[in-house]
Amino acid sequence: MPGLTRASKMGKALKLFPVSLPALGVGIVCCMVLALLAGVSPFALFDAIREGAWGGKDAAAATASKITPLLLNGLGVAMAYQADLLNIGCEGQMRLGALAAATFAIFAGGLPWGVLLPLTVLVGALVGALWAFPAVWLKQRRGIHEVISTLLMNYVAIYLADYLVLGPLGDGTVVGRTVEIPSGAIWPVFWHFGRTGITAAPVVALLLCFLAGIWLMRTSWGFEARAAGSGAAAARAAGVPVDRWQRRMFILSGAMAGLAGALETVAVHHRFYRAFSPGYGFDGITAAFLVNADPGWLWLSSLLLASLRSADKWLQLSLGISPAVVLVIQAVLLLAAACRPDFRFLFARAFFKNALPEDGKENGENVAKARLATLPPDREGGSP
Repeated sequence: MPGLTRASKMGKALKLFPVSLPALGVGIVCCMVLALLAGVSPFALFDAIREGAWGGKDAAAATASKITPLLLNGLGVAMAYQADLLNIGCEGQMRLGALAAATFAIFAGGLPWGVLLPLTVLVGALVGALWAFPAVWLKQRRGIHEVISTLLMNYVAIYLADYLVLGPLGDGTVVGRTVEIPSGAIWPVFWHFGRTGITAAPVVALLLCFLAGIWLMRTSWGFEARAAGSGAAAARAAGVPVDRWQRRMFILSGAMAGLAGALETVAVHHRFYRAFSPGYGFDGITAAFLVNADPGWLWLSSLLLASLRSADKWLQLSLGISPAVVLVIQAVLLLAAACRPDFRFLFARAFFKNALPEDGKENGENVAKARLATLPPDREGGSP
């Protein structure tokens, strides 16, 4: 039937429906409302965000440097989400990964740079993976939800890192930092753009996101990982080791967060600071959900969030608006992305009512529901 053929094609297209578009629309409306409440023009607010994030070479370089941790933390959340898990602990995994990378570089400073440089970031990724493992182990062995365990482990990681950097691993000051890492572990600036310059870290993070997307969609292992998350019972019946893949994906998620911290150490700060992260680990959740946990599109959401993060101080300087307004905008974006099943259903219902023949329009809503029911429930209609 022509109507059903169109429905089948539209069902496939719905899987690629850009969830970021409605979320972005809600975010724009929120910006306009906030601007009006603050007594400024919405266009002035948008222009201030643009100016603060991309208004000059230094601003653009600062924005580019913020993309790396957003990309990698978003990738960490996305990889866990592909296996039907939600990693809220990227902030703690990133901090411990950054501290471990700095500590290793300091104590192994005598190694050649060709060995020290890659080992430093690998140590950070390894520590992030190790810190993620207890959460997935507790879920599979004791039934403790990973959201609860990772959220609590965040605080343990943050306070543990504070204790270590203020005590045995610190430089002796009250600032809470390590000594500067050796030059052999520092990533050089390959593009002198502004006063800070840009290293290869954003390129590495972007490449990892694209490789993860290819691995998930084009390989048999990636298919098994997605099958473990989209339908555990059916995957087990087909012989897929669901528990093993969930462990692997969650550990990989922690490794991406630890790598984000390590790259911040070797490419940006060149040491570990207590307050080096304004919440990149939590921003990774927003970055992942805005693009429906698709690694190939993380660059778009990370670019948006990095621009907002870079413009927060400029909003206060130019318009007298509190930098906290950026956090409000991010929260609205996350809530809008979390409501994506409603957006998708409204879109499907509107299409099917117009696409079906005249004698089948009364069943358009039922067809839309039937087609949406064929999609993975936890990706399209279920809660995270």
